[in-house]
Amino acid sequence: MNVNDISNGSEVKIHASINDHGIVLLTEAIFGVSAGLLVKPMEYFGKYMQFLEPSNVEIRNKRDGRVYKFMATTITPVKTRYGNFHLIRSSSKLEPENTRKAERFYIEKLGLMSINGNNQDLKNCLVHDISMRGISLVLERGTKLKVGDTLNVMFRYGATLHNYEITTMVVRKFEVQGKEAVGCSISNLNVDLIGLLSSKKKETQTELDKAPETSLNPDISQEQQIMEVEEDLAKDLIPEKPTTITITPSSSGAGPSSPQPGKTLREQRRDEKMAKQAKEIENLLDLRDV
Repeated sequence: MNVNDISNGSEVKIHASINDHGIVLLTEAIFGVSAGLLVKPMEYFGKYMQFLEPSNVEIRNKRDGRVYKFMATTITPVKTRYGNFHLIRSSSKLEPENTRKAERFYIEKLGLMSINGNNQDLKNCLVHDISMRGISLVLERGTKLKVGDTLNVMFRYGATLHNYEITTMVVRKFEVQGKEAVGCSISNLNVDLIGLLSSKKKETQTELDKAPETSLNPDISQEQQIMEVEEDLAKDLIPEKPTTITITPSSSGAGPSSPQPGKTLREQRRDEKMAKQAKEIENLLDLRDV
């Protein structure tokens, strides 16, 4: 499948970096054109984002519900008679993500947990997401865990507030919005948990089917809309909104850049401004995939 075969209304995530601050930008597919995939504009404080280098893209295609991950060769702002958009180009074929990978579902419910069998000292936690193979938890401040710890997690979920109990083992540590979190493997996949995952999967499929499509002009067909956009793209029009945020790949293993000898005061101030913008734009992070 090519990038311009992606369905209208599909979810689009672009993984990028600003001054080594990782971000995930969210947008939505409109329709494919000969040059690539037209998506809703990505702005920051009313100004366009400018992608200077190839970026990793993840799309959940509305037509088949499958996730496609690929490298976009360019993501450029474009102007049409219907307004400003971004155009994603990719020269590679899109292959669906390995379907054998366990699908994650987001819970976001408060729970209690005991650590290594100590039921006398229960800790609060937030059940972030869950799959057939594991669960991730956001920890209460001051909770200390290490890889290999065993956790018994309890939480209520659903219209009937059914109580779920899961035995897990910590396999990794990370952060969610500055809070400590852990990813755990599940050792007792019981009937209750299978039922919960099954119901969450049905919810996801329903939401995907109901995802709205974007029509740039309801008075004409999508084929006619595509022809008009193709004509506008051929004119290579410049969007009215100026670009302000530069998106580049993150440097491998590098931290935030520091002032370098030989830089002018103006260049140093520009770097400081970019670092500040990068910090502010972290509000756009999509933390659901942490």
